[in-house]
Amino acid sequence: MDPAANSNAFQVKLLLPKLKKDQATYQFAATAPGTYQVMDMGRFVSNFQAFDDKGKPLEAKQVSTNQWQLSQPEKTREIRYTIAETWDTSVKEHPIYRMCGSSLETDHALLNGQTLLGYPQGMQDKPLRLKLEYPSGWKAGSVLQADKDGYYHLQDYDHAVDSPILLGRLTEASTKLGNADVALYCYSATDRVQAEPLLGYMQKMLSAAQSFFGGSCR
Repeated sequence: MDPAANSNAFQVKLLLPKLKKDQATYQFAATAPGTYQVMDMGRFVSNFQAFDDKGKPLEAKQVSTNQWQLSQPEKTREIRYTIAETWDTSVKEHPIYRMCGSSLETDHALLNGQTLLGYPQGMQDKPLRLKLEYPSGWKAGSVLQADKDGYYHLQDYDHAVDSPILLGRLTEASTKLGNADVALYCYSATDRVQAEPLLGYMQKMLSAAQSFFGGSCR
């Protein structure tokens, strides 16, 4: 993410293990879980490129709205592409529901996994590491915890989809709910909305959720 250079799109680089011949299709999200809406994230992709282990370009072509075909999957070690943010990108149909979309502004960003990431055919259930590059001074707010090298470790693609990340000039507040640690991250352009009082307003809702789950949350 470099909003100073381009506040409308993300640059994605994927490093791959050796693929098999039947893993030649790179898939982007067609739908979003929980909303049952059409996303067709391939509409937001541009400059899709594949490379071998020496950085030599390999042919890759779009074969459907959400799929790219790798000409030599067994030689492909790196994929790069640009993907536009969904909040400010106009589409003729199937606009993206904002809560499961992506946004990139000069002082914050919202990331939902399905709006940025794809996967080679047959690798949806494989573990992955995710590292974000963003402006210094930004804070990342997520249920995910980065390791000492800045990588988030994800069980699979679906785990990435279920783990949105808010970044930017954020305030933060935390509490306990049963056995669960609850963290609230808040972005406010004017700084008038802060995480600490917002968490206070949410206590009744959190307590109701705890009661609904039988008094135990984890």
